[in-house]
Amino acid sequence: MDVEITKLNGESFRLSEHDVTVRDFVVGSPTINPVYSQIEGRHGRVDMGATYGTRSISVPFYYKAADIHDVALLRDELAGLAVSAEPFYIREMRRIIYGNGDNQFVSGKQYKVRLADPYEIDQQLEFGFGELRFETTDLPFAESIGTTADIDANGIDVGSAIWGAGMGLSTEPDYQRYTWRGTSAVIYNAGNIAVHPFMQYLKITISDVRGSTQFLQLRNATNGSIFRVNEAVSNSDTIVIDGPNVTKNGLVFFRKTSREFISLEPGRNDIQITGATSAKVSFDFRFYYL
Repeated sequence: MDVEITKLNGESFRLSEHDVTVRDFVVGSPTINPVYSQIEGRHGRVDMGATYGTRSISVPFYYKAADIHDVALLRDELAGLAVSAEPFYIREMRRIIYGNGDNQFVSGKQYKVRLADPYEIDQQLEFGFGELRFETTDLPFAESIGTTADIDANGIDVGSAIWGAGMGLSTEPDYQRYTWRGTSAVIYNAGNIAVHPFMQYLKITISDVRGSTQFLQLRNATNGSIFRVNEAVSNSDTIVIDGPNVTKNGLVFFRKTSREFISLEPGRNDIQITGATSAKVSFDFRFYYL
């Protein structure tokens, strides 16, 4: 086994490159934060829903030093690799067959984490044993390294470093297409978590609009979410919805919209375009997984 760490500046390395042998990669389930309300005179409580909290990932490890002196040097080197106030990404690597072959990425998923607890090295002669316990810093979900823009440009290669098995990817041609022209689009979310522009990466680009005289609207018929422009849009305009930020031709445009946003459910999302005879719509987002 192995773990790849990628810093926010793009620097990437594997623990094995620093003489650390990973013994396991244990991913816990996210914590659940329920919300309840009580009503006077009523038995029990009212379920107001729940949200996901954090997620822990434990990586037990050991290293073998050249001598007793080297044990301390490797200890300090590991601290420089894993201890950081800034979050970073980790990826899981495993051999297909135990004890045989090279470690490979399990999938194209990564976790954004920070070290959660102090760790200690249990020294036994030239060996040092310990465990790194990470905790997710933003969302408690695994996220795809690649985005749908990568699929649009290059398709899906499960043998590449950014895609892999167990990611819900589909061989259906329409489910590998994220740029559409016309008045409808099928947008496939391969993850098992909904994508909302306020919480996750979601960028929608609208251009080459034809026949818009009063308004332009995108509606996700799968969940009812809507984005609407309250004026005509010309074929020379480019509207970008990047998270909560809306621009037209590079200028702030939020006030001219309905102030609503498109979100995506897991699986198939049917997008309907009204107020125009045709438009080009591109969706760029990551997939998120429990």
